Amino acid sequence: MEEIVELSTLNNEACTIQSFNFEWKKYYTLIECVMLFFIAPIALYWFRHFLAFRLVPVLLLLALGCMIYIASSKEFELPILWNTRNFLSHIKQILITLIGIGIAIGTLTYLFFGDRFLVFPINRPHAALTFVLLYPLLAALPQEIIFKCFFFHRYRSIFPGPLPLIFFNGLSFGLFHLWYGNFIAPILSIFAGMILAYRYLQTKSLLLVSIEHGLMGILLYVVGMGWFFYSGSIQ
Repeated sequence: MEEIVELSTLNNEACTIQSFNFEWKKYYTLIECVMLFFIAPIALYWFRHFLAFRLVPVLLLLALGCMIYIASSKEFELPILWNTRNFLSHIKQILITLIGIGIAIGTLTYLFFGDRFLVFPINRPHAALTFVLLYPLLAALPQEIIFKCFFFHRYRSIFPGPLPLIFFNGLSFGLFHLWYGNFIAPILSIFAGMILAYRYLQTKSLLLVSIEHGLMGILLYVVGMGWFFYSGSIQ
C-alpha cells in the first residue's frame, strides 16, 4: 500500500514538473515572439538610415538563419517549402485576389498619387524589368521564409486559433515596414501580411505564398506605390 502511495506521489510530482516546464516554455516563446517580431521592428525605425540600402543582404542572412533552424527541426514538414498540391486552383484564387487588389491600389494611386501612377514602368522600363525578375527571389521569398515558415513553426502554438495568428502575423509584417518612414507602407503591409498569412494556412506552401507576395510587390511598383517601399524614400 505504501508503495502505491509513493508511486502516486511521484507521478503527481512528475506531472507538476512537466506542467511547469510546459508553461515556462510557452511564456518564454511568447516573450521571444513579442521581442523579435513586435518590439524589434519598431526599434528598427531609429536605424532606418543605416539600413536603407542594406536591406537585401540583411534580409537574406535572416532568411538563411531561419531556414537552417526550420530545416534542422524534426517537427517541421519540409514538403511545405515546395508543396504544389492543388496548384492551379490556388493560383486561380491568388490571381482573383490580385485583380481585386490591383483595382483598389490602382484607383487609390490614380486619385491620390496621380503623379506617380505608372511612372516606374513608363520612365524606367529596364529597371522595372530587372525589378520584376529579382524581387520575387531577393525580397518576397526571404520574407516569407521569415514571416511564414519560421513564424508559424516557432510561434503558432502560442496563439489560440487561426484568426489571431493571421492578425498578429499581418500586424508584425506591417510593423517591419515602419522603417520606411511613412504611413502608407505599414498600413498596406498589414493587410497584405494578413492575406499572405491566410494563404499560407490554406495552401501550406512556401512556394505559393512567395508567388503571391512577389506578384503583390510587382503590382505595387508598377502602379506607382512602390515609392513608399523604396529605400531612397526614407527620410
